[in-house]
Amino acid sequence: MKAVRIHFLDNGDELRMEDVPAPELEAGHVLIKAQAIGLNRADLYRRRMAPEGEPEPPRIPGLDVAGVIEAVGAGVTGWSAGDPVTALVRGAYAEYSVATAALAYRIPAGMSMTDASSLPCVFLTAWYAFQMAGLAPGQTALIHSAGSGVGMAGIQLAKALGARVLTSAGSDERVARGCELGAEAGVNYSTQDVAAELLRLTDGRGVDMALDTVGGAIFDGTLRALAEGGHIVTVGGHTGPRTAYEEQELERKGQWVKAMGVFNEAQADEAQAGWEKMLAWFEDGTLRTIVQEVLPWTEATRAQELLNSRGVFGKIVMEVG
Repeated sequence: MKAVRIHFLDNGDELRMEDVPAPELEAGHVLIKAQAIGLNRADLYRRRMAPEGEPEPPRIPGLDVAGVIEAVGAGVTGWSAGDPVTALVRGAYAEYSVATAALAYRIPAGMSMTDASSLPCVFLTAWYAFQMAGLAPGQTALIHSAGSGVGMAGIQLAKALGARVLTSAGSDERVARGCELGAEAGVNYSTQDVAAELLRLTDGRGVDMALDTVGGAIFDGTLRALAEGGHIVTVGGHTGPRTAYEEQELERKGQWVKAMGVFNEAQADEAQAGWEKMLAWFEDGTLRTIVQEVLPWTEATRAQELLNSRGVFGKIVMEVG
């Protein structure tokens, strides 16, 4: 099959389209023939895993795919060859990928493959972050980085769950677009003091919950504006590492900070309760995705460059074919 792989070079890395063996279908998994691939910031990570001094083998990036079921493994029920599907996978930049049955999802009625491929990683990340934090109706949720995929998803989902939603972004325009999605107000973290503005917007109380995909100084400001008993769920952090904090001080205030990985949370949700709830909201219009750029997968390098530029609001999708 054809696949796009990262090749690690002495002077950096590059993406190459090449022929590789198709993945083997194992029990409990489904084999998916890709029609569209959704990009996520994790696709840009280039962490080397080979022992020091040894060459890093090439690998296929990508977490989100939409297409049709090619085959089902032993023990899989509810799926048949030819069914449309979207899924969380490891190695989505390929003609074929495998997903555990627990991470294969029904596509909302009437939704295109292109849009469907943009859903799993970001909407499930937001859903499980809110479940982890115990977000309740009437609480104030802060969703950082309105223009990111997780930000776009999180704003809508927090509002659907009955929260008062605040957001942030690096420009007034992106903050405004976050408000169009359902945030009540937002902070421009390029020009405003994050903590001071959040405290102003909450009358000094602070936010009950924050979904932080940014890290760096933004996390520090968020922590200073966290309400008593508040929670921060961290996912990634593209602006830099988060400053160390005093666990005992957080405990004294009934607060916590926890990192979350979407694969672990989604795998544990074998009944797909989160997806089933969101499926209904996609179908009645409560939730929607935003796909700003659609490129052929032969332009994977350009797609990743666009993602890395942070000039896109919402998602980038590559179509296979």
